[in-house]
Amino acid sequence: MNVRGTSRPRGPLPHRFRLRAANPLRRRSDRCQSWLGTCLLLLLILAVPTVPVLVAQDVYASEMRTLHAQSAQRHRIAARVTADAQGSSAGDSLQRAPVRWTDATGAARTGTADVPAGSAKGDRVSIWVDRAGRPAKPPMRREEALTAGWFAACLTGAGLVLVYCGARAALVGMLNRRRYARWEAEWEAVEPRWSGRSRG
Repeated sequence: MNVRGTSRPRGPLPHRFRLRAANPLRRRSDRCQSWLGTCLLLLLILAVPTVPVLVAQDVYASEMRTLHAQSAQRHRIAARVTADAQGSSAGDSLQRAPVRWTDATGAARTGTADVPAGSAKGDRVSIWVDRAGRPAKPPMRREEALTAGWFAACLTGAGLVLVYCGARAALVGMLNRRRYARWEAEWEAVEPRWSGRSRG
């Protein structure tokens, strides 16, 4: 039974808490591999939360600039469908159809544009046109810019992990080659004495 205030005798630290450097069997290459591997892991831990975020912000900002540019260059106008819509475009909600509209100068124009699916001849629809008055795709949406940013972040994070794995594999391979070369040299020096060839 322990009495309050008394301390228990302390024995040697468990093996798992001893400094690895004190192990006489650990070679310099083993210590080098351990330290460099730890440094690579720390770099990965520091990079994963920051680099993908920076990349995502940059991609999102770039996509938003594209969105603003497209919004400034394109606008919607009223048009009339001149034939039933057919086929599909940009998903099931839109189809391609010939349309007729009047531009800003009052001139009648015709072309093929994306219209709501199921539009029939004579229906009045809204289409996107560019500054030249030609039918155009709708401007990019903010949700698409966000998706591009998240996708870039995920790819960057996966790339960092692959770089870490590749760097660690290259490090281990290089150190193993040096170990094998050193073992070969040591064996060439020791083997004649063990085999007795040195006495001949």
